[in-house]
Amino acid sequence: MNLQELVESLKICNLASFSVEKAEGTAIIQSPIFPVLLIASKEDWLKNPKQARCYVQFNPLVTASINRLSYRQYDYLTYMAYKHRLSRWLHKRLAHNYVQASMINPYTINLSTIIRDSGSYKSPRANNCTREVEAALDELQSKGVIMSFEAASKRGLRNKIIDVAYTVLPDLSFIAEVKKANARSKRVNETYFGQRGSR
Repeated sequence: MNLQELVESLKICNLASFSVEKAEGTAIIQSPIFPVLLIASKEDWLKNPKQARCYVQFNPLVTASINRLSYRQYDYLTYMAYKHRLSRWLHKRLAHNYVQASMINPYTINLSTIIRDSGSYKSPRANNCTREVEAALDELQSKGVIMSFEAASKRGLRNKIIDVAYTVLPDLSFIAEVKKANARSKRVNETYFGQRGSR
């Protein structure tokens, strides 16, 4: 990423806002991705390089996650290489929630959960939703995140699909990534809380 791309990205994040609401519609937070952005101009830097400053303030949710050490590392390069937005959401979901990833401990998630939590469009035809999810899971499989997946449909009247339970088996490379993330999280927590306890 060159300097111009970096500056443009920072400006976009400063102008783009998002809101988080409860299921009943009560707002929890609304804020730009970067609430405060200060970028010194090239002229400022040339005149006084020691005094020229750039400043970015993270979103309060990001700051809270950093302060509480609740974030997790994951394969960002693979994440950015996906064609489907839903593939990125599923990858991040697995990286954050599937901390016990192993060959003997598959991950299960319902179609209704995926649609609700990912913000995907809910088609009136359930078959369209399943095709979208399975295309995303196929992409995760092609990237070496999952080894395989199975779909178990729950049907109602007239054989209509009510929901689908997806059972995902992780790839060995993803298991290795999760173990690294777990070890790093444990190390960071021990260091942080150990230092706080010694004060």
